[in-house]
Amino acid sequence: MVAASPAASQGSDATAPRLGRFYPWLVVAILFVGYCFSAIDSRVLTLMVGPIQRDLGLSDFEMGLLQGFAFAILYSIAALPIGRFVDRTKRRAALIFWGVLFWSLMTATCGFASSFIGLFIARVGVGVGEATLSPTAYSLISDYFDRRRRALAISCYAIGYPIGGGLALLIGGGLLTYFNDRGGLVLPLLGEFAPWQAVFLCVAAPGILVAAAMLLIREPPRREMAKELAQQSTLREGFDYVMRRKVLFGSLIGSLGLIALLAIGTALWFPTFLIRTYGMSPGDVGLYYGGVMFVFGTIGTLFGGWLSGRLMHSGRADANMRIVLFSTLLKGFPLILAPLMPTATLALTMMALGTLIGQASQGVMLAAIQDVTPNQLRGQVTAIALLAVNLLGMGLGASVIAAITDFGFGDQGALRYSIAITGAVTLPLILVMLVAALPHYRRAVEQLSS
Repeated sequence: MVAASPAASQGSDATAPRLGRFYPWLVVAILFVGYCFSAIDSRVLTLMVGPIQRDLGLSDFEMGLLQGFAFAILYSIAALPIGRFVDRTKRRAALIFWGVLFWSLMTATCGFASSFIGLFIARVGVGVGEATLSPTAYSLISDYFDRRRRALAISCYAIGYPIGGGLALLIGGGLLTYFNDRGGLVLPLLGEFAPWQAVFLCVAAPGILVAAAMLLIREPPRREMAKELAQQSTLREGFDYVMRRKVLFGSLIGSLGLIALLAIGTALWFPTFLIRTYGMSPGDVGLYYGGVMFVFGTIGTLFGGWLSGRLMHSGRADANMRIVLFSTLLKGFPLILAPLMPTATLALTMMALGTLIGQASQGVMLAAIQDVTPNQLRGQVTAIALLAVNLLGMGLGASVIAAITDFGFGDQGALRYSIAITGAVTLPLILVMLVAALPHYRRAVEQLSS
């Protein structure tokens, strides 16, 4: 059972007179900007695979490690203590402030790297900094919004990833073309930088302003506290709570991890696939594929959040899980076929359709996890969910596709088949987990709402 604490019982509606009706949405907007820049800093590497491989002499598998595993390894480890800190601190925004500064510094450090090891270490640092953002953001948004509005608010935050991913390609492609035309970048005292190094320096620069914006966020009252847990529960209490609901949390977090493996792995390698298979330039890939991510990812994510609110108002307490289940089922066909298309236009069209349908579940899935997690554990459970997302998604998604290409086919031209095979294997597993979680989710929502 969950009962509201005195502070939490007031909720976001009661805080409106003190903070203003629109202030919670201002918080979402600030966090959204932070998420955009985190996606730009982590994803801009995808467009520069070719020049980095050429300059540093790296294989597809090594690039897969840089795109995924290097970023994910300490992101995942750091997220766990960060999640616990989020559940206990009264200064959640300050944590994001320092995180933004750190990941921006490490993105700039990528621009100074001249070896695989140096770039790997810098990417690890980017992951550590970005680990501060999402556990804190989901905790803050869940305290600012009640359950009926939460999915839309989280979806508005979550569109930062597809928008940031699209901007990473658009901005990265434009900057790479610009610096290629100029032969790189020369800075006083710092020397010469290759075009790809210059791109890292440019995308890191706005980090100071983004970090400063986080200081505008005020600490909200905490809502939806569980009676059986202390206000600041121990690790053992939190572990026991989750283990008593292991089918629910295991299925939710496991399916989220596999969804991330497919989505992130495909997104990271799709630009390289377009370049290798159809001979597109990095600038064209940034424009067209970045546009697909930006437009269709945004529409899909916002639609999922809006639909969740509508279904809940009509009495569908399990609305979030229904949306995740059906969007996963429907996106499989276009995502598997996209890399097998005979032309770049058809490949981008199928990817646009898959992105539109698939992104409908992004914010909704994370809202579903918040809805069945008491306030005292949200940071920690979110951290565990992000652990699965990053180990399976960032850590394995890029590496699995690269491994199938390198060790399975032994041919870089077979990248399209590696992407399709990954989708064909993971989608049925995701659907099984979601179906298994659905009845447990319904019961958990009823218990936490009573």
